[in-house]
Amino acid sequence: KTTSKNKLLINKDLIGFTGGPWTVLVYMINQSSPKNKIDHNFFKDKFLFNDLFEVIEEFIKLHIFYQVKNGATIIQIFDSWAGLVNEKDLEEYIYLPNKRIVDYVKTLNVPVICFPRNIKNYKEFVDYVKPDVISIDYEVNPDNILKDIKIPIQGGLDPKYLLGEKEKLKKE
Repeated sequence: KTTSKNKLLINKDLIGFTGGPWTVLVYMINQSSPKNKIDHNFFKDKFLFNDLFEVIEEFIKLHIFYQVKNGATIIQIFDSWAGLVNEKDLEEYIYLPNKRIVDYVKTLNVPVICFPRNIKNYKEFVDYVKPDVISIDYEVNPDNILKDIKIPIQGGLDPKYLLGEKEKLKKE
């Protein structure tokens, strides 16, 4: 007997997804979209911050586990607000937490895509975190990073082109 789950997965991949630890934390603190700014007062209490960050990571891993258990064959981590982190804090707030999650996903034998939106150095992220695929936002020109990054690159198309003329979409 074929279940609906089996029909979905015949010759297809199913992408599971989660927010990255930083992005989940930003939404928790702001209780809405941060609109390109965050309340930095929250981060003054390092003990509270580190404990909360650790709990978020564990719940993300649990969320991923159940997605894979229920048929996800690829996981994508959206750290949509990574660009809000100061350059000096990228390792602590973006690179290291994403690496721990990527390493966990790889123990499940599932490829992982990372989307660290608006960071300045995608090569540095890829070298540190080691995802299978890097996803870029539309403000990044894929040609500019192709020479530095040796894994597949996803994205780079401004979604506004989907609402425009068909020929312009094809060109882009």
